[in-house]
Amino acid sequence: MKPLATLALGLVLLAPAAMAQEADILEGRKIAEEYCARCHDIEPGGKFKSYPPSFRAIAVYMDPEIIRMKIMQPDHNTIMPKYAMFINQTRLWNVVEYILSLETLEE
Repeated sequence: MKPLATLALGLVLLAPAAMAQEADILEGRKIAEEYCARCHDIEPGGKFKSYPPSFRAIAVYMDPEIIRMKIMQPDHNTIMPKYAMFINQTRLWNVVEYILSLETLEE
């Protein structure tokens, strides 16, 4: 592989990790309150439930990349909106990091 192509591929693969490190969890919480709380339990220490899953359950059982993918392109048999049409990558990673921050919180 040519050096420039290798560098470009590396940057693409590292972008999600870099975005996650710079995520603003409080901003992610605000976005979740606006777009997600109508259906999901987004609270720290939220009860585990399967449909729609609480953010805490999502944090415990899903990989960050799967969370991101399901926000952007939800399963076809769900009523969850496709946020890919209006959410940018920074806001997306803020939400993902907020979700992940709930994994270790006690009830």
